[in-house]
Amino acid sequence: MSTAEEKALAEQLAAEETEKIDIVAKEWIQAESEKEVKRIRDVGSSVIPLKTLNCGIIPNFDNKKPKAINRIELDTNVDLSKIQQIMVSPAIPYPHKEQFNYVNLILVTGQPVPFLAPYLYQTNLKVTQPEREEDGRKYPSKQIVLKNDLREYFLINKNGICARFTIHEYHNGILQRQFEASRFVNHPPHLPPRRLAVFDFDNTLFFSPQLSPTIWHSKIRSLVTAESVYGPGWWRDVRSLELGPLDDLKQTAWKGYWNEEIVSKARACIQDPHTMTVVLTGRRHNPFSPLVPTMLEAKGLKFDLIGLRPDPEAVSEYRWKVDGRNKELNYNLSASVFQSTMHFKQCFLVNILHHVPTIKEITMWDDRVPHLKRFKDFLNALHRKRLIDRSRIIEVPSLRPKYNPKWEKDVMTRIVETHNLALLARNCGKTYGKIDDSQPREEDPLSMTEKYLGFVPTAVATSIQLSPESMERLKQTFEPLFQESMERYGQKTTIHSGAESPLFFGDFVQLESKIVQHACCGNLNQHVSLDIMGISQTSSKPWLLLKVAIKGAKRGNHYHILPLWYKPSEEDLVIRRSHHWVDPTNSQKIHIEGRVVHEKRITVVESTQRCDSNKKQNIDLDEDAIHAILNRASINLKNQNDSVPHKRGSITNSNSDHIKKIKNH
Repeated sequence: MSTAEEKALAEQLAAEETEKIDIVAKEWIQAESEKEVKRIRDVGSSVIPLKTLNCGIIPNFDNKKPKAINRIELDTNVDLSKIQQIMVSPAIPYPHKEQFNYVNLILVTGQPVPFLAPYLYQTNLKVTQPEREEDGRKYPSKQIVLKNDLREYFLINKNGICARFTIHEYHNGILQRQFEASRFVNHPPHLPPRRLAVFDFDNTLFFSPQLSPTIWHSKIRSLVTAESVYGPGWWRDVRSLELGPLDDLKQTAWKGYWNEEIVSKARACIQDPHTMTVVLTGRRHNPFSPLVPTMLEAKGLKFDLIGLRPDPEAVSEYRWKVDGRNKELNYNLSASVFQSTMHFKQCFLVNILHHVPTIKEITMWDDRVPHLKRFKDFLNALHRKRLIDRSRIIEVPSLRPKYNPKWEKDVMTRIVETHNLALLARNCGKTYGKIDDSQPREEDPLSMTEKYLGFVPTAVATSIQLSPESMERLKQTFEPLFQESMERYGQKTTIHSGAESPLFFGDFVQLESKIVQHACCGNLNQHVSLDIMGISQTSSKPWLLLKVAIKGAKRGNHYHILPLWYKPSEEDLVIRRSHHWVDPTNSQKIHIEGRVVHEKRITVVESTQRCDSNKKQNIDLDEDAIHAILNRASINLKNQNDSVPHKRGSITNSNSDHIKKIKNH
């Protein structure tokens, strides 16, 4: 922190309320401090005791999860900005006031003798979290209980010199427990490893499913991914990996979901006696610690260490349950120890090198391009510090499993249904979970979204929707060309069995990426005919697109893209990318036509029993539209067991009573 920032923060914190230490507390604190100083000196060590003038907890709302900053004024002239480390003693309850604990802080500087600062603090503090906006979503002001985890400190001396400090020693304890529980420790190798092989899990070893842009609005994809909004958050929600009956999946070892090329690399590393092999993922220890090891074991992958991010390390103490319906909404409200997945992975690697100093070479397999660059910089830093001799980063193409709209529908229905049932239970006065009524109430996770949810189609663009006859003509005309191009593509690129593959859509020509009544090529509901002006060069990418224009329009730069074959996850990409075009043959210049419409995707609408009207809430419960969106590319899925049932409105059946209530308001 710069001097200017420290001064600004000091002025801000100086204005905050602090706990006045009364006479009884002063005497008790003095006695505890003297007792600790004597204990330290009796074992042959030294410490310089300090006195605390004032102290208090300052809430910090800069991040999504509020933090408690421990503000402590010390009776000393020591430059507190020189502190290098803070160690915290075990807490003991303060006998004269409930919800207060006492600790001794050991302040380590560059001097040979550390300082001891006594600290009496409040364990929980009721505060008002101000209104905030995140990703275009507004969250109202609310009262919460702020837990003091004793990790953030703001120290001030008598001269006003201040220091901000964050304790990171928690990392070491968590990583140590993870290391000690590993196969590497419990079944040690015969030879000390010289190499470390690190495999990412999602979309590297395993084809992890995500929501498809061909079905879901970008807003709902973001909200479902976000933590503690419509549930724990996609990457923290075990339902994102519930791909069928567990016993069946065990028997087949999750067949079709593995990147077999990377699996073979992992097997080779596991069999190498000189290599320690780990899987390292941002998936959280809870709730994935029972599932991910089971998946790896079923595949026969015996990693030396399975690195799940331990945020949280223990099972969440707070959850909502719905009696008799086998539904549970489990949120992780505890603050994260690690700042990010990247932070966790870097700490994990350093911990490995600390415990296994014979390792001098690291190889990493990962699919996330931003992570690859940061890993490269990190490994280079380890090399400069002579912790390793060499390193290698291997980029893995990010792949998803085969398109499965039925699974996406089912998992989204469960997420929405569970939220609604838990909210209904809370609104009926029920509480569930491990709650100690004698303690301040935990922040209610449902307060992040205190409304019922329902599925609705919503317009995302103004497009030309082609007629079914035109779509069929396009498929018959261009399928041989596409198959030929895929053969050439397969000669250059590995085609992974089980991974997402291009499917035929050929249904929309996007005119405007916004909702308008009068588009460049026609008014809403107007029927138009199109000329095919170009075909995308097809051997370098797994898609086939057409360049089209309104029939009879002047030739020039005004044209639009008609995507025929592409991977569902790449729908946004194929429209935005620039393409090289070749002229169509006469036989490829077929007649196609369509109608100007508002193209739709499924989103989630929030509603209370007191919503004003359909117009105000923009609710359009068009189950036919939902059915049509789910069945895009259904012609490609006829031979797959995961095709969407032809029961209209099936996505809303489990939620139908509540959806009807929303519609009637």
